[in-house]
Amino acid sequence: MLQLSYLGIAFAFVFYLIFGITVKFMTLTVYEQNKARLGIVLTSLLVFAVSSFSSGFIHIQSAKYIYGILFFLFSGISMFIFVSIVVELHQISTRAKMRRFMLLFDIVDHYLSEGKTNEEILDYLIGIQNLSVKEATDFLTFITDPTNHEFLSDVNEQIREAQLLKT
Repeated sequence: MLQLSYLGIAFAFVFYLIFGITVKFMTLTVYEQNKARLGIVLTSLLVFAVSSFSSGFIHIQSAKYIYGILFFLFSGISMFIFVSIVVELHQISTRAKMRRFMLLFDIVDHYLSEGKTNEEILDYLIGIQNLSVKEATDFLTFITDPTNHEFLSDVNEQIREAQLLKT
């Protein structure tokens, strides 16, 4: 059983090396290459963590406490790195969604101040921004509520001030 854990650790390293090199030589766009590399890194870290944990557990059961603790430490470090990457990806995704929301707010606010009708704004949101009908109507309802509009305008103003101070 211990050999199986060692095999899992070796597999994680070989998987990372072989597929990492393979992605480099594939004819993919930069986005697709980065996405594939991220998948390879996450898969390798997860396999390494599980294999190291099982190896540490087996070593502890066979009274080899130093090896067991060492493999538990390896497993913990790799899980920490794995979770850190996943959390950072979630934060990046959330920030991108918030930026898109604020950008759409700017555009819709501009259209509202120009006097465009809700129907024209919905056509823009559905046709050009590729939102579903429900998303577009919910967004427009949310934006046109006076309390929400005032809050978002204040937030937008603070963002602009921060950008001016940054430059």
